[in-house]
Amino acid sequence: MHIPSWQRSAFQPGGRPNVFQLFCFSSGPLSTDVPMLAVRFGLPSPTAMNFVEVRELTRDMDPGWFDGFRSGSLRKLALAALGDVSALDAATQLTAVLINRPDGDELEHLQAGWVTAQWLIARGVTVILDAQTNRFWKASEVADWPAVRPFALSSDVNVVVEAEPISIRATIHTRGMQKFGRPDLVVRDVPGQSWDAVAGLVRGLAAQLADGVVLRAGDVVTLGENTVKLSAFRPTAATELHLNNDALLLTAG
Repeated sequence: MHIPSWQRSAFQPGGRPNVFQLFCFSSGPLSTDVPMLAVRFGLPSPTAMNFVEVRELTRDMDPGWFDGFRSGSLRKLALAALGDVSALDAATQLTAVLINRPDGDELEHLQAGWVTAQWLIARGVTVILDAQTNRFWKASEVADWPAVRPFALSSDVNVVVEAEPISIRATIHTRGMQKFGRPDLVVRDVPGQSWDAVAGLVRGLAAQLADGVVLRAGDVVTLGENTVKLSAFRPTAATELHLNNDALLLTAG
């Protein structure tokens, strides 16, 4: 069975390295009798695995660091995504899938990362944290992805509406654009009645970046009837989003 690679039809040179990290949790060591089969898991080419580094880390190496993945703000995210966090609480091993590759005109590194995660699930992983999006996945969700599937932005990029519980204004931003060597996108002080529309605009622009478009501070872009100007997002203590990536601030053009 042929596994097509995910192509970037609008690729432009000038992007940064593509960084993708998955933290895969299990309650004990993983089994060693499950082969990595390209056809079973959906690997587009043998060379795609050249992007992937796998490290096995146990809780007893650094209990405080390990437990940080299931406490504080990450625990809130885990509860929202998983509902039941008992599998995360029971974990004693973290298997890290680490990818850092030069920018390119295809997304085989994403395929290879998720294929590796599916292989690890078959070996005993129960919960996955996508470090770039801050999103937890149940192992069963990722295991069900078919070997041949199209690229889906929603699986690799989060569009987040950040607002205080009683606030009528929000910051809307992406998480995950580092996977594509592109900056994240930020819109500040969005009134409540515009949250859906602005999130849609941000998602559309993120799709262009994922497809390979390069945008920089000072650019002006048009999306439908909207013209926006891009500038460097320089967070203060009050506006810090902890993106771990460069970001562009979108304002009305």
